[in-house]
Amino acid sequence: MEAEWVKGSVAAVTSARESSGTTIAEAMRCGLPVVSTRAPHGPAELIEDGVTGRLVPVGADPDTFAAALLQLINDGALRAGMAAAALRSSARHDPAAVAERYESLFTSLRAARGPRPAGLLRGAVHRGRARPLRQALVSRATAVRKARPA
Repeated sequence: MEAEWVKGSVAAVTSARESSGTTIAEAMRCGLPVVSTRAPHGPAELIEDGVTGRLVPVGADPDTFAAALLQLINDGALRAGMAAAALRSSARHDPAAVAERYESLFTSLRAARGPRPAGLLRGAVHRGRARPLRQALVSRATAVRKARPA
C-alpha cells in the first residue's frame, strides 16, 4: 500500500469501528494527515486531533466529516504541517520496531518461564496416559511455586 499512499495528500477513514487502526498507521507512515471518525480501538490512539489529522465523531452527519476533510484540502500549510507531524508520530508504529518489541517480550517471557521438560506432553498424551501427565504437571507447578521468592 505504501506505493499508493505516497501518491496522496490526505487519508480519509470513515469506519464506525476500527479493529486496530493499521490503515491509519500506514497512511501516517507515508506522511499523510488522516481525517477519521473517532471509532473505538484505533483512531484516537493514533491521531492527535488538530496535530496529525482530524477526528470526527462516529455517526456525525456527512457534512461534518466533509468539513474536516475540506479544511485540509483547502489549506496547504495546515496539511503540510499535519503531514510532517503524522510522519514523526508514526515512527512508533514502524513494523520493524513493533516486531522487535514483540520479540523482546516473548524472549523475556520464555526466559522467566524456565526450562520445560522435553517431550512430557507428547509422550503422555499419545500413549493415553493422561493421569501421569496431570501428576507431572502438578508436581512441576508445585516445584516452580516453591522455588519462587515470596
